[in-house]
Amino acid sequence: MASSRYGLKSVSRDDLVGFVSENVRALTEEEALAVLENPYITPALIQKMAQVERLAAYYSVRLRMVAHRLTPMAYAVKFVHYLYWFDLVRLSVEVTVPAPVRRAIDTQLVARAGELTAGERIASARRCSSALIKVFLFDNDPRVFEALLVNQRLREDDLLHLASSTRATPEKLVLLGSDMKWSSRYAIRKALVLNPLTPRATAAAQLRYLPRRDLRKIFANPSTSIYLRRCIERIEENSRERKRVEGLD
Repeated sequence: MASSRYGLKSVSRDDLVGFVSENVRALTEEEALAVLENPYITPALIQKMAQVERLAAYYSVRLRMVAHRLTPMAYAVKFVHYLYWFDLVRLSVEVTVPAPVRRAIDTQLVARAGELTAGERIASARRCSSALIKVFLFDNDPRVFEALLVNQRLREDDLLHLASSTRATPEKLVLLGSDMKWSSRYAIRKALVLNPLTPRATAAAQLRYLPRRDLRKIFANPSTSIYLRRCIERIEENSRERKRVEGLD
């Protein structure tokens, strides 16, 4: 039987089992990858390959085994520890990777996050999983938060957690208040107004989108700044004047 990469990717189930059983300790890196791509691959065959230390030492083979849905869990989770950061980030959001493996990947990502450069954190924030989003929300570098805002897995609840937190920085609150997608959400507007750390221009810009019942509660809140109270008074005055003019018409 031909052992070329193309041949191994397409051989029958019986031929694949026979080839691996006879040659597992002599497989090249290319052959191992081809075997893993064969549609008839089984957990038992992957386990045989994973147990060969020489094969498992190939980074590409470890990576493919972690990503493969049929890799026995013990081996997939073990090999997670030996993958590079950006491969972990990519696999953490691959729905074809089994959920227990993705959880192990998330654990590794969270553990390693503190070792990254600013550039690595920014690049990762754009496409990372929910577990890493929760870490990057409170990163000291506002550029990381700015990158998070384009992450498709970012949820409103994540941003509400930040917008309501005493750990939020003014820079991040300004970024959130000016974001085209998220700043239009009612709950986020309200959270920005209520957080005393929000710069007053950003907080005041949200007031005109809030209903009167919320404006009254905010006005009555002892922690509301004098500036915001004056803004609310002007909104009320303008509203009364508009109604008066409309009544004259």
